[in-house]
Amino acid sequence: MSSYGRDPKRRADPQQRAHLFEDAGGRCQRCGVELGPDYQAAHLIAHSHGGATTLPNLEAWCPSCNLRLGNHDAGPIAGLTLRPWQADALPVIADRVFRHGTATLQAAPGAGKTIFAAVLMRRLLESRLIERIVVVVPNTALVRQWRSELAQLGIHLDPHPTDGALEADGLVGVIVTYQSLPTYARVHATRMRQRTTLLVFDEVHHVADEASWGNAVRRMVGDVAAGEVRAGAVLNMTGTLFRSDPRHRISTVRYERVTVNDVPKLQALNDWAVPTRELIGTELRAPELYRYGGRAEYINLSSSHPVLPTQIADLDERERTALLSQVLESPEWIDRFAAEAVRLLNEQIEALDHAEYLKLLFVAPTVVVARHAARALNKATGTDFARLIVYDEPDALTNLRIARDEPRSCGIVTVRMVTEGFDCPHISVIAYASNIVAPLFVSQMMARAMRLTRTERDTGTHLPAKILIPDHPVIREAFADTIRDAFPLTDETGPEVRGPSPETTRSDRYDLVGIDDPHLRGIDVLDLEQTVSTAENENAISLCETVLIPTTYATRLAVGIRLNGENRDNSD
Repeated sequence: MSSYGRDPKRRADPQQRAHLFEDAGGRCQRCGVELGPDYQAAHLIAHSHGGATTLPNLEAWCPSCNLRLGNHDAGPIAGLTLRPWQADALPVIADRVFRHGTATLQAAPGAGKTIFAAVLMRRLLESRLIERIVVVVPNTALVRQWRSELAQLGIHLDPHPTDGALEADGLVGVIVTYQSLPTYARVHATRMRQRTTLLVFDEVHHVADEASWGNAVRRMVGDVAAGEVRAGAVLNMTGTLFRSDPRHRISTVRYERVTVNDVPKLQALNDWAVPTRELIGTELRAPELYRYGGRAEYINLSSSHPVLPTQIADLDERERTALLSQVLESPEWIDRFAAEAVRLLNEQIEALDHAEYLKLLFVAPTVVVARHAARALNKATGTDFARLIVYDEPDALTNLRIARDEPRSCGIVTVRMVTEGFDCPHISVIAYASNIVAPLFVSQMMARAMRLTRTERDTGTHLPAKILIPDHPVIREAFADTIRDAFPLTDETGPEVRGPSPETTRSDRYDLVGIDDPHLRGIDVLDLEQTVSTAENENAISLCETVLIPTTYATRLAVGIRLNGENRDNSD
């Protein structure tokens, strides 16, 4: 940053020093040690570089940290500009780590948790509060992702540690999966006694997935509830807060006791939260739900009474649980659903004037449906458009990465493969042909369409994230809750709600005869909490075409037209 002139005042005055000391809580804001009377008022932008001797540019540092800084700026990583939430959260999380040894960060997928963790790592390493780092992630795809992103930021960790826990010479730590912890917990614990270690738990709720994983973490780290933290520092990271059964409490997380439906639970607590809604428009795309409906014709095999054709949106919970999976497997539904998804993607591609190879993600409930969906996408485009990724094939992950990196638009068709560890900003449309409403799964899935491409960031032209779903209020609310950050996780963190419920099996049995007139029923603009009818959307599309606005923004234009009309009516 260029500077013109220099602040003639180089040293902080006594009033400024007192303010800095109080604001820092008597601890070095770089390394966390208690400050003595010789503490320094450190310039974040060096005075020699034009940094002012004013409170926004000063922090209270110990003499050692200030001496190491020398005549340099105190930016966390050279050339890296922190996002606003990262800059705000860093001193809070760092202070929590310095004082208590653990901190929990809650930030939406795509918010930039990896970069935040890297900045904290460098700060702790530079302050010599830690000597090494262990990052624990849910799967091997994330091992590769973390290794690559940290290396770009100058932090080099070993993704293939000896004995599951020991880094090679020249590396500052390791990246491992939760699955590996039970086998190598003792090796980790021994290494942590030898060298002060920062432990980073990515998507920390996974610790509760398996009892052996939780036990391994407790053996390695100890228990914050008992005031026992054997690591140099612990950073828990999660996309959303969660509730745990007291029997499955995660030992590195702080909780408060709550009661849910007369059942005692533990609600995880964060030290800093970044709500999804705050990031929309700056870091994330704004999501729109396209609700696709139709009349289900079905029979109740347990009753002699005929059932009239019913709109999918009007199915009660018992009928939805039993019938919706059958609807999603019907060829007439899949063909029309796939064609609508392709239409939405084409709008997105045209909005960016073909500057990006935007992609479509089709989430199928079964492999059979996935194969049919791939054929339907190819038929709708008239090209070899679909990339079918079957999870039980040996090259599934490789094929997924190839589809992600392919320099052309395509449709990625999967069955529950694309959640954590798969980042592809080019996905701007999701066809969610699924009956799964588990909050974590829905949140992770929607996040796949909300990341911005480089073109969007550089031009400031942000596309909406378009998500096509079956038109049922339960599915609709599951996605709406994600944007509200309103849901707590239950004990079950995996996908749920597929197939008949026990109540349905015991009483009514439904069999789908057919699905009539599948079509778009309405659109929900989630961040604005507005619903647009198909008629309103069609009128807005016509207006967009008239005034040469990309039609992908028609839904938001429709909201603006309606709200403007309501404001005029109110003023009259």
